[in-house]
Parts: sequence; C-alpha cells; structure tokens
Amino acid sequence: MIYLTGDCHGDFHRFARRQREKLSAEPGEGDQIIVCGDLGLLWARDRELTYNLKWLSKLPFTLLWVQGNHENYDLIAEYPMEQWNGGKVRHILRDKIILLERGQIFEIEGKRFFTFGGASSHDIQGGILDRDSPTYAKERKRANQKGLSYRVRNVSWWEQELPSEAEMQEGRENLSRAGYEVDYVITHCLSGSMQEELDRYFGIPAGNRTYEPDILTDYFEELEKQIRYRCWFCGHYHVNLVLDERHRIFYEEIACLQDC
Repeated sequence: MIYLTGDCHGDFHRFARRQREKLSAEPGEGDQIIVCGDLGLLWARDRELTYNLKWLSKLPFTLLWVQGNHENYDLIAEYPMEQWNGGKVRHILRDKIILLERGQIFEIEGKRFFTFGGASSHDIQGGILDRDSPTYAKERKRANQKGLSYRVRNVSWWEQELPSEAEMQEGRENLSRAGYEVDYVITHCLSGSMQEELDRYFGIPAGNRTYEPDILTDYFEELEKQIRYRCWFCGHYHVNLVLDERHRIFYEEIACLQDC
C-alpha cells in the first residue's frame, strides 16, 4: 500500500511503531510512504545522519520523497542518479530511502505519479547571508537583534530549492510522452492560484499574500492547465488540509492513498 505524509524536517518520530499503531491502517512490510518534501534527512554528514540512517533502515516500509526547500542540495548531489520504476531517483539507502527527482513519472503499484520537488524558503525575513561576505557578521548580528529569521548560503539555504529551466523542460517532455495524464501529482508547494486559495481558506484579505509567486509556482500554474490527474498532494504549508476535492496538503498526518 502507498501512504502519504508531509514535512519531517529531520524529525522521524511519526514513523515509530507506537505512532504507526495509532493509524487506521499501519504501514508494513512492502508498503511505501511518500514524503511531500522537507524530509530533512540530508543536512550534514554527522552523527545525527548516521543515527537516522541506521534507525530508518530498520523500518518495515520504504520512504519515497521529493525535495523541499529545507534540504542540503549539495549533499543530495553526492548520491548518483539512477532509474527506478520509470523515472530518475537517488537511492539514499538502497531500496529503502529513495529520492524521486523532479519532472519524473513513476509507476508505483499500478498508479502513475508525476513528481516535482522544491519551493521558495519563506523564513528569510533577515535575509540570505553569505559567510564569505565582509558584512556577514554585521548582517547576522542585525537579524539576531531584530529577531528575524535568516538562512546562510550553502549552510542552511541552497539556491537549488528552485528548479532549473532544464528540470522544468524535462517535466514537460515526460508529461507530453504520457499524454499529460497521470493519476497523482506529488510536489512540495502549490501553484500560485492554489496558494491564493489557501490564503482565502484562512481568511487572509486579498492583496495580502502569504506566499509570493515564483518560477516554480508559475510552472505549476502552467501544468495545472494541462495535466489530467486525480489529486495533487503537497507539503510545505505546515497544515493538514483537504484544500479542495483535488488538492490535499500534508504535514504531520500519515494517510493511506486509497483513503484520500
């Protein structure tokens, strides 16, 4: 069976046996859980990564995931690209933790999934700082004094959080070969218009956008008009929400695909 969940940010408590037993259907041997971005496993080559890899390797199911915006893209790139179930992947742990690359279509348990990870970081009110900049210390001190969130280039923020034109074009070409028809779409963020729907859901006045459009939300806007799909699943917004009959946002919830 296939399950879905949202952002982990390196906290895998939800996958523990005690937590899984609370679910209406517990993921088991041979099942797969798709994480809709910000898995947060690959952040640094340290003791925490070693521990998490060992702990996750003992779980009975396979973790599949797309990139979020809080991922170490340089570390991801160290894992070789391979083919798996019709699309490009990176095996973080062989057949146990698998990154589903951008713009791919995978055949999983008889269903077709189009995957495209990434999103803009929004916790950067204090800026994206560069440790090599002569003003780094001053900018960091200013952000700390004002209580503003910031990220550091190639330490806690990577420009690859947004896709290249080549990745977007590859997605178009793969969808074209599939007749722009899949069963499910897995991303980290939504299209621009669906982000506006999210704002409306939470009663945010028009014109006061919580999330600004970017190259990726514009790309998804394009795809929304072309792809025929059953449901679009994402993470990123830190809420468990059925936004409408074809868009569902995941955070800490784990749900079985057949119940979605």
